[in-house]
Amino acid sequence: MIHGHGGNIREAARRLCCDPSEIADMSSNVNPLGPMPGLLEHLRDSLEAVRNLPEADAGAAVRAFSKWRGIHPDQALAGCGTTQFLYQMPLALGFKSALVAGPAYADYADACAVSGVPVELLRALPDAGFAPDMERLARAAKNVSVVFFCNPNNPTGRLTSGHEVAGLVQSAPDTLFVVDESYLPFVPGNDAHSLARAGFPNVLVLHSLSKMFCIPGLRVGFAIGPSALVERLARCSPPWTVNALAQEACRYVAEHPREAEEHEEKTRRHLKTERAAFEEALSGLEGLRVFPGCATFVLVELKRGGAAGMVERALTRRLLFRDCANFEGLGFRFFRVSLKGTEENRRAAEAIRDFCGELEAGSPLRGGGGC
Repeated sequence: MIHGHGGNIREAARRLCCDPSEIADMSSNVNPLGPMPGLLEHLRDSLEAVRNLPEADAGAAVRAFSKWRGIHPDQALAGCGTTQFLYQMPLALGFKSALVAGPAYADYADACAVSGVPVELLRALPDAGFAPDMERLARAAKNVSVVFFCNPNNPTGRLTSGHEVAGLVQSAPDTLFVVDESYLPFVPGNDAHSLARAGFPNVLVLHSLSKMFCIPGLRVGFAIGPSALVERLARCSPPWTVNALAQEACRYVAEHPREAEEHEEKTRRHLKTERAAFEEALSGLEGLRVFPGCATFVLVELKRGGAAGMVERALTRRLLFRDCANFEGLGFRFFRVSLKGTEENRRAAEAIRDFCGELEAGSPLRGGGGC
């Protein structure tokens, strides 16, 4: 298991000798507006469900989700977050070699490494705005068992059009493509970019409920694809991977489609406004480069100094950023900020401006903030 995920707010609170609620967690990429209305109340009313074993295959949740997303239940498998599937796939689907369109979420490569599957990383470059080289990917894809492609990408936030991704998939029909769409619900017009209902025989789509509906602690996600692939993956799934409350959450969201869509649309409007304001607040700073994106977060590169220093300084202001040094293909100057409310975003931009100002002035970078 890697130890570079975002969201370790308890460790940050321990270091600062404060309560986790006093820290704005801008390292974890979840909906800044929180869960959809009514969801937490439903979960509170459902606590008695933990007295009994949940459905071993989360069947009712799968059927509700499938109806909501317009797919056949045989084409969906529920799991303990989408990351569970990454670690099941190499064995279940017999991977021999893998290609990751990077920089990307480290667990794509880590999951393959655990199963002894060699992995190649094909890096997109900062000067190209991290746009993936689709022609290079298409050529390389023909020589591997599986390609991992995140859209929009984490950590860059770069969106590749659904048309381009479909073309990539069709260029290598004998290769499996795992397309991670965990952040796609945050993109306006996202249905036009999704491959979940495209019907490709060589595609598995990962769909997360954790991000948009802000329930990462429950761990619930889906693998969507041809029934034959889903069945092979299901054979390697242990029973009860989705707990009772996670199943309740999934059913609640799926059975309230109008409220879910209103929550998603409200979230997209909020992020559009806040991203524009955040980027404007950082504009004109010579010491950094901000990469435009389509997800909940913004990737930033320092031109001087290291991101670790920026992250430490932000933490003294009760702001938790994500150091991106462990994303292969980035480096020690990159960090990521997950947008939250207007006030938290203002404070984050101010912290970044102050840090860059001190670097430019050559001032000593003050630490502190511990017990």
